[in-house]
Amino acid sequence: MPAAHLPSNVIEARPQHLVYLAGVMREDERAQFLAVTGLETFSEDAAVVWLLDALRTSQGMAFSVLRDNHLPAVAGGFQEVGPGVWQAWMVGCEDGWAEQWRSITKGTRWVMERLLATCAHRLQTSALTTRTHAIEWFERSLGFRQEGIAHRYGVRGEDIAHFGRIRED
Repeated sequence: MPAAHLPSNVIEARPQHLVYLAGVMREDERAQFLAVTGLETFSEDAAVVWLLDALRTSQGMAFSVLRDNHLPAVAGGFQEVGPGVWQAWMVGCEDGWAEQWRSITKGTRWVMERLLATCAHRLQTSALTTRTHAIEWFERSLGFRQEGIAHRYGVRGEDIAHFGRIRED
């Protein structure tokens, strides 16, 4: 991933970043992982498998943000789920978000703008409705619009909010 227009700590996502982040994943992200996978308890190994698949299918549209200690704060990207439709994914640690939220936002916007300028007509993401900080970030910082709430969509009846951002033609 070219570093132009990005902070120097935003780099191409690497498998070892995902292995590390699966072990320090934020609690609200663990809750969402459980809600959509159906696992009874969080499994770091299952998270690693899921995240590595997400990275593999992101077609180069994935990045990591490194902390000052060179450990990853987050890794995330977008997977094409249909012609021109890309789904966001991200995993991070609590301290990493607190320290690097600006770089995380810049990296995410950078990828989103490239997708919308080239091959995507729609970007989408979702969050448990209890993840209020994530929802605020999607809307305020990334320009996503809430498209509705799927009530009792999670495996244990959790409500999940869905968001989209459409390329302006």
